[in-house]
Amino acid sequence: MERLQVMRPNLYDVLGPLDAPDDMEAFEVEGEAAARVSLVEQLTEEVRSRADALGCGEVVVPQALTDQVTAQVLRLADSEPCGLRGGVLHVHYDDGQQRCGLARVVLDPTMPNTFQLHLTLSPDTTTWYHKMARIIKPLRKSSPLLLSTTFKLHKVRLYPEE
Repeated sequence: MERLQVMRPNLYDVLGPLDAPDDMEAFEVEGEAAARVSLVEQLTEEVRSRADALGCGEVVVPQALTDQVTAQVLRLADSEPCGLRGGVLHVHYDDGQQRCGLARVVLDPTMPNTFQLHLTLSPDTTTWYHKMARIIKPLRKSSPLLLSTTFKLHKVRLYPEE
């Protein structure tokens, strides 16, 4: 008696090879892109609105600073259970003589907070813009403040690590 072998097709034979996406944006969690855009907008708006607290007429936030901060925040939020949306960003200003809190940015109020980021900004003292502001400041109170592209970013987890 001859044995019959029934061949069952496997999933690979039926569907063929699966295409791998070129970038990981296809697997991005819903709301992460909106949180990223919101982070940049809120950070810039909050820092610029604190010009009176810093004793200057205007706060100039360089685009390179926001780009670097966003990249670092995304890197630190990558390992969090709620991702970027579970974070709270505390912004501080330190000019060497005084340290003051500027803003508290909640990235997504509907998500539970799983981590805090403490961002410390400082003035840019190397450019002519800062030197001119020091000369102009005694003459008028509305001198601009240019922030440095260097910053400190510290992460604090709000849950116990396993």
